[in-house]
Amino acid sequence: MISPKFTPLRISPSPRSLSSPPSPLLSPRAAASSSLYDVLGVSGAATAAEIRAAYRRLALVSHPDASSSASAAAEFMRIHAAYATLSDPDERHAYDRRRLLLLRPRRPLPPPPPPPRPSSPAFARSPSFPGFHPRRRTWETDQCW
Repeated sequence: MISPKFTPLRISPSPRSLSSPPSPLLSPRAAASSSLYDVLGVSGAATAAEIRAAYRRLALVSHPDASSSASAAAEFMRIHAAYATLSDPDERHAYDRRRLLLLRPRRPLPPPPPPPRPSSPAFARSPSFPGFHPRRRTWETDQCW
């Protein structure tokens, strides 16, 4: 049985569409400049009814059959892709989480530790620094009585 849920428009890929730029979900700069909410002209807190109304209003204006513009098909596909994502509650939630992660300011990394200071050769040879130098053996200390 076919579910009454909205099914997205399926368009066969052309060679030009395969090399299209990445979606706004993958690019932080694109996500910051144009969200799917901006495409539909609604706020991030819009209800499902507001999203549907915005989609229908924009579809009437930008549909390739209703518009003589050369870019009408591309614009309509952008609008439809935004609606397909935002109309599904699970996809909308996933989109909102990814967008929040991309736009959230990141905590700066701590500065690297300073490079180790070389020890002074004079200090290493001093009698107060016994490290790494074996004790000198003398004839008196080697005698075992």
